[in-house]
Amino acid sequence: MFINNRNAFSRKAKMVCFFGLFLLLSAAGCEVFASRGGQPSGGASSRVTIVYPQESAQFFVGDFVDIHAEISDPSGLTTSVLIANEEILRRDTFLSSVANGDLYQPWVPDAPGVYALQLILETSAGGQIPSNIVNVYVTQAKEKASEEPAEKSEEATEEEKAAEACPLPTATSKGYPFCRSGPGTAYAEVTNLEPGQMVLVTAVSSSGNWLRVEYSKSDDTCWVWRKLLEISGNTDCLPVSDELEKDTLQEVPEEEPDSPTHPTKDPGSGPTTS
Repeated sequence: MFINNRNAFSRKAKMVCFFGLFLLLSAAGCEVFASRGGQPSGGASSRVTIVYPQESAQFFVGDFVDIHAEISDPSGLTTSVLIANEEILRRDTFLSSVANGDLYQPWVPDAPGVYALQLILETSAGGQIPSNIVNVYVTQAKEKASEEPAEKSEEATEEEKAAEACPLPTATSKGYPFCRSGPGTAYAEVTNLEPGQMVLVTAVSSSGNWLRVEYSKSDDTCWVWRKLLEISGNTDCLPVSDELEKDTLQEVPEEEPDSPTHPTKDPGSGPTTS
């Protein structure tokens, strides 16, 4: 009887030890899972990902780099901050909060070197969502041999100084404006800008009502009615284009040369959907 009781006690003690060991391992597993399962401050569906330029991309000083990022946040994104080498280069506030979409942030490097680019998006809830960091290389553009006299070189230097003193402005699209092949509604539609898309303004029409913008990474240009863009920067230094402004409502039929002139569209009113 004594031996049987001792065996029974031994079996119970083993069961208690195994059960205690199981609880200890379960608790440790929960701690490991919790430490690896954290979410970013913006939430599981919040993200800011730079998709262009890619890692180790190479550019020249003065190149127009259109940084493209895919963004999303349920509470809405309100502000974009561009950072290079841990220094804030520019801060842009959206016209309205954006839940998701594509962000195009212009950047023009002004000196050679290695740049660590990053975007930080601020949310309407007061949070910040950092993007991935992309390292790019910027080198000095090779100078072309010039056969022009020294006076020409001095003139070019003055032009460069003027360009530095008055950099090209940027603009943000309002809605989905048409971007046309020339300054006027009579020109063909090239593309539509997206709401909030940022573009570089490169020229102005003779009347000042149309702006030529670069809308892609390939430096493609088109014309947008000025009132459909939110301008950031000084447009007084923009070159004036000699392209003829044409509007479909301003043309008079040739078949009736003696008839009274048809009413034309007031250039100052502008289109509402172009």
